[in-house]
Amino acid sequence: MRQRPERLTAFSALAALALGAAGTMFERAGPSVLSAGPEELRTWARTHHRALVAQSAVFGTSTAPSLAFFAGLGAVLHQRHERLSHDSADLSPVVLGGGALWATAQLVAQGFQLSMASAAEHQEHAGFVASLSDLMRTTLRVGNLPLSAALGACAVMGVRDTALPRWLSGLSAATALAHLLPVAAGSSGKRAAPTEAVVTYTPYLLLVAWMVGVTTHLLDRGPALR
Repeated sequence: MRQRPERLTAFSALAALALGAAGTMFERAGPSVLSAGPEELRTWARTHHRALVAQSAVFGTSTAPSLAFFAGLGAVLHQRHERLSHDSADLSPVVLGGGALWATAQLVAQGFQLSMASAAEHQEHAGFVASLSDLMRTTLRVGNLPLSAALGACAVMGVRDTALPRWLSGLSAATALAHLLPVAAGSSGKRAAPTEAVVTYTPYLLLVAWMVGVTTHLLDRGPALR
């Protein structure tokens, strides 16, 4: 990773994106998480048991290349910071640490989803199934905090150390802010369905765009970072 992290980082991002896209194929329209009762949620989870299990398996697998991506990106930013030899703080550990915590939260959340699907399949108490669903969503929501920190660190080092183009640093900052939306909305009570969709999918879509941008930059401009 120390000598040429750019290509490994880019390929890890592509693998994570591919697995993420595969996981979304198992997405099934379900009841609103804000208005559905426990019994309705259990019925839905039991109906889509196999899809939920398959999705968790794919998303869980994607955490490995996601972790490799953030480790590689942290190495790229660290090498750039070392070459400039200035006194400003090296934020690359924030990129690695934040990315690692986010990937861990994703893995734990998929464990809760697997447990929810299993409980629904075995007709466990509806309240228990709903509790597992709440734990999954809470874990995903909390995981946005370290990811936002990692993205914010990328934005700062991208501009300060000219490690990333300005547009990509700006996208890093926008994505970091977007990942605070689910955290802020977690205790805001009931929301209309359109608002719920915006809070849920906007951070994800921006993250995909950011990873594609970073990957393209590393593949095209990697040597320029040396």
